[in-house]
Amino acid sequence: MEAVQAHLSNLNIPDKISVEFIYTPPYSPNFNLAEYIIHLLRLQLLHHLTIGVNIQQVREARRNLFQNSQLQTPEQIQNTIRHICALVR
Repeated sequence: MEAVQAHLSNLNIPDKISVEFIYTPPYSPNFNLAEYIIHLLRLQLLHHLTIGVNIQQVREARRNLFQNSQLQTPEQIQNTIRHICALVR
């Protein structure tokens, strides 16, 4: 925490950014935003695939998903982060 505060002070922005550290267990998938995103990706990309799909088709589906749509809106990401913070407190 002190190192972060010193770094912010060196950048002349210590009063503009607030940093709060939340200590969690070493592996806590419920507290990890990436785990929620991976779950959504699996639901949207892999859940409805047929049995005969090969890896090239999965790659193409993934490419199309990221080129043509957004996995989550900024509001949804904020809600997920609020949910994670509520789990910690």
